[in-house]
Amino acid sequence: MYYNSDYLLFKNPRMSVTYRLRPYCAVHFFNGALMKNNSSGVGPESINLKNADEAALIEILEQVEQKHGFIPREISDEIARLLEVKLERLRRIQGKLDSTIRRDIQHHVDHWRNEEGNLIMILHAIQNQHGYVPREVAMELSRELGVKLARIYEVITFYHYFKLQPPGEHSVTVCNGTACYLKGANTLIDELRTQLGVSEGQTTPDRQVHFDTVRCIGCCGLAPAMVIDGKTCGHVKSSDIAGQLATIKAGKEHAA
Repeated sequence: MYYNSDYLLFKNPRMSVTYRLRPYCAVHFFNGALMKNNSSGVGPESINLKNADEAALIEILEQVEQKHGFIPREISDEIARLLEVKLERLRRIQGKLDSTIRRDIQHHVDHWRNEEGNLIMILHAIQNQHGYVPREVAMELSRELGVKLARIYEVITFYHYFKLQPPGEHSVTVCNGTACYLKGANTLIDELRTQLGVSEGQTTPDRQVHFDTVRCIGCCGLAPAMVIDGKTCGHVKSSDIAGQLATIKAGKEHAA
């Protein structure tokens, strides 16, 4: 290993390999060490460590170790330093998020502090803000109120209104009240499970559609009924489901 004004060079004594690490975080691997041709077809490709994400940095280490059986100390130290810089940035971002969560919770608590049954009121305010009740927010609420986290989750899970997962961009809710059930709401539910690939209370992986059921929407004369993005649809048949979902998708594409 030796230095010059531009590079830190590491020579592997067992093979003709030279690792060249720039102070500005660009590393070159010569003679078989991560060798690739650039667009001109000549010479090795330069890997910019400074702009690489965490996964790419770790992959570099794994490739070097797999190729040569060891990782040069200078390279591992430099990558470790870069990872620590990235982690510190994440800590600062997390600190800002924590401060924001704490400020919001204090605002909600102060607003409802003297109200009887204020826990439910505060949870409503949280859900209206986020669309669901994030776990980190529930934990901060537990600390602020001095209430056990288990108690907060008892309330959240008891009331159907509260959600523990981020909502989808669109909501599809099937009424499963007595009238709708007798008119075939279960066939709508089964069809939606098939079409969306998720069960009640879940959101599609692309976060586009949240599927749920409710006990009654108060539209028994329209049974079986469902609500799509706040709009009630009556006398729905299972054969209508694909078209309803296509309308949602078409609306998204039109907006784009």
